[in-house]
Amino acid sequence: MFNNILVVIDLSHLSEAKRLIQTALDMTEHQEKTIYRVAGIVPAPTNSIVSSFLPKNFDKDVLAEANKKLHEFTKNIFPEGKKVQHIVAYGTVYEEVNRIAEEKDVDLIMMMATQKARQQQKKEGLSSDTVKVARYSHRPVLMMR
Repeated sequence: MFNNILVVIDLSHLSEAKRLIQTALDMTEHQEKTIYRVAGIVPAPTNSIVSSFLPKNFDKDVLAEANKKLHEFTKNIFPEGKKVQHIVAYGTVYEEVNRIAEEKDVDLIMMMATQKARQQQKKEGLSSDTVKVARYSHRPVLMMR
């Protein structure tokens, strides 16, 4: 049913990312041709004053480190032989997720539903990025708690 899945993970919360990927693997257990597109989105600074103090190649360095971390993480999660594409993007999270989903023509977007780390203890509500992905996407979205 879902042959092309975009799994959006937060590289700062790998335990939740592991659970999300395991769910994707469980959902596609009997499918051989599934492509898992695992994306880590590095949010751009929203404050222009903060961004003016960042080093010149900050975004390239951060993306390279995120890409390395993403590869290391997925190597230990996905079974041998699964088709995995690693995607690291920089920008507004919901815009990048929806852009990638359209660009890669995915069948399903999977992501965590809860808000960011400072609100994780409550496990209430949806993050604004999750809401905006669901609102603006033309693809089915599976949000996990």
